[in-house]
Amino acid sequence: MHTIVYRIRHNGHRIAGTDPTLRVGIRGDLLLAPSLTEGRRLQARLLGPDGQDLIQRLDYAEVCQIRGEAMHITGTELVSRVSRGKPSKFRQSWLCVWDEAVALELLGRVRVDAVPGFSPEDDDYPG
Repeated sequence: MHTIVYRIRHNGHRIAGTDPTLRVGIRGDLLLAPSLTEGRRLQARLLGPDGQDLIQRLDYAEVCQIRGEAMHITGTELVSRVSRGKPSKFRQSWLCVWDEAVALELLGRVRVDAVPGFSPEDDDYPG
């Protein structure tokens, strides 16, 4: 099914709604299919006209929510930084829409709450 995919995370961390990188959608054909290597697990892929992956596929994919004209898919992205060795695993979320206007409204709601840093007041060690 032809759709626009917006990646909600970068290296496992959620991107804020005001971040311009969040507002870049990639158009392609969304494919949700059983994984070839993981048995009953799903794999989500966004394919171009030539059948090649446009973005890194999602392993262990789950459709979390379908609401109106939008679908939220979560999963694990395997990112290989070197030619050898194990790839890094990162959580990833996709917002899949058919209309860009719907996506921009929803992306404006994405928030990243600041996590307070460590301070001496947080230390309960008496010594």
